[in-house]
Amino acid sequence: MCNLETKELKNALIAFMCTWGLQILCRITVRNPLTLIFFGVFYYIGKKVQANKKKGMIPAITFALLLSIVAVLLFGQASVAGFSSSLFKILGMGIMFVGLFLSYFRVFQLVFGIGEPFGFGKAKAACNGGPKNTAVNNKSNLLLGDTTVFLLAFVICMLCWLPYFLYEYPGIMTADSIVQYEQVIGRIPWSNHHPVVHTLVISLCYRLGLSITGDVNKAISFYTVFQMLFLAGCCSRVVVQIKKLLGNVWGILLPLAFFALVPFNAVFAVTIWKDVPFAGIMMLMGCTLCEMALKEKISIADAITFAIEGIMVSLFRSNGWYGFLISIPFVIYIFRKDAAKLIISAITVIAVVLIVKGPVMSAANIAGPDFAESLSLPVQQVARVLVEDRELSEKDKSLIDAVIDTTYIHELYAPDFADNIKELVRAGHPEVLEKNKLEYLGLWFRLGFRHPIDYLRAWFDLEGGYVYSDIPYEVGNIDGIMQNDYGLIPTPLIGGKAVVKGKEILIKLGSFIPLYGMLWCAGAYTWIVVLSLFILIINRKDAKSKRFLPLFILQLAIILTLLIAAPMVDFRYEYGIVMLMPLTVAICVIIKGRKTTDFD
Repeated sequence: MCNLETKELKNALIAFMCTWGLQILCRITVRNPLTLIFFGVFYYIGKKVQANKKKGMIPAITFALLLSIVAVLLFGQASVAGFSSSLFKILGMGIMFVGLFLSYFRVFQLVFGIGEPFGFGKAKAACNGGPKNTAVNNKSNLLLGDTTVFLLAFVICMLCWLPYFLYEYPGIMTADSIVQYEQVIGRIPWSNHHPVVHTLVISLCYRLGLSITGDVNKAISFYTVFQMLFLAGCCSRVVVQIKKLLGNVWGILLPLAFFALVPFNAVFAVTIWKDVPFAGIMMLMGCTLCEMALKEKISIADAITFAIEGIMVSLFRSNGWYGFLISIPFVIYIFRKDAAKLIISAITVIAVVLIVKGPVMSAANIAGPDFAESLSLPVQQVARVLVEDRELSEKDKSLIDAVIDTTYIHELYAPDFADNIKELVRAGHPEVLEKNKLEYLGLWFRLGFRHPIDYLRAWFDLEGGYVYSDIPYEVGNIDGIMQNDYGLIPTPLIGGKAVVKGKEILIKLGSFIPLYGMLWCAGAYTWIVVLSLFILIINRKDAKSKRFLPLFILQLAIILTLLIAAPMVDFRYEYGIVMLMPLTVAICVIIKGRKTTDFD
């Protein structure tokens, strides 16, 4: 690998350490947008000084050390006061010292033009005059084939997730999981509120496990293992795709580290949620769109694969269906040379989904989500107007009273959780709302026109975490099985304080380490998609890069559905975008740093 990449990696590492020190000193949450600003500033400084001569090095290092020591002595104790563990306090102060030293030294470098003491200048010289580090040249340096990379990535993911499976055996089950289990065992009627296709997969695995073991806990673990295998396979597929794009070792190691080592992936892999297989399906769809972008001509096999994955995306989440529909025109336009194949694929997907959601579910007496389920944001905004005690006309008040009892709306309203108000609608007269949709649409428009600030605040409190990073919520710290009457109980196969503490530390690191902490934030992934789309659009000279547009449109469409319909900010709702992040970043790398011929 060219030394230029090593130089950039070292520069990023030092910028990361600078950011870490300042984050702790300033006591700013690692998910704050300022994190990226700090990182960008120090990365920029490193780029500016890495080619300069080495002069004034000793005074700069001396002053940086003195300032860092003074800052730690003055502010160190206060900055780590939030940690209860002495080990974490010592670690925090040590990180602060290293980060502040590098921060001060970076500033001295920029101001006084001091050269880089870590050999970056030599790395640059080594790359000058050499062969360009293109994807084509790098591919020749890799000895591992696609099949080998896939199998290695698959095994590594499974091994890294195995301790979580053993600790959480037979799997993590929340309220949503229990509802689906109740459908599987026939305690409640089947419903498409949680995708019936996912419930069917759970049922097949559970019944297979029950026929073999005769134990409900062992039986449900069959689904957990299936989900782990499926997700590991999808992660491996993405690693192979990135290897094809970048053609270097980092194209294998970095995405693999993200999938295998970031702890929330392991937690989600053993959690019985529809969001997990949906994320895997999104990864497969992303790879298919990427493969289509790299080819001159789309094959019949590509069109068939696209249709199968389109059906899965549309059936495993309701917003996946809308995201697919929004992206279809862009897919057909971008690949218009093969439009006939893709139109047939799209028609097939739409027909299959409509038949499944219509006649098939009706024949099987499977109920769909009620009308109130799709009104998370509108009912929350109207409730906000009521909670703020705004004056209403007699007509508007009578319309509201015809649907809900507003007596306890102040107590029920939760700014970041729409289900309370939806349940209030269900407890009232939702049939009035459903039969008079146009009239209540007018009510929603009127109140929004009169009280736009209330509407905006209601939207931000409910959905703001998908666009703003500094909104706290829990990610990956769920445990066990929700209490139930069906004999499902957590039965860990490994345990002890070391396991519990190890998991706790890994989860808490997301709120402690800057940039790494951004991985735990849904809003960060939203802006990665937006930035990627912006980079693609402004890259007008490279016609082939536009072929990646459908992948970004699909992700953006999914995000938009969350911004207008999600009942709360929940990381798992955007998990499909999260798991596509390595592929999204890899595409940006080749668009910004390589020529069109590198796609051939």
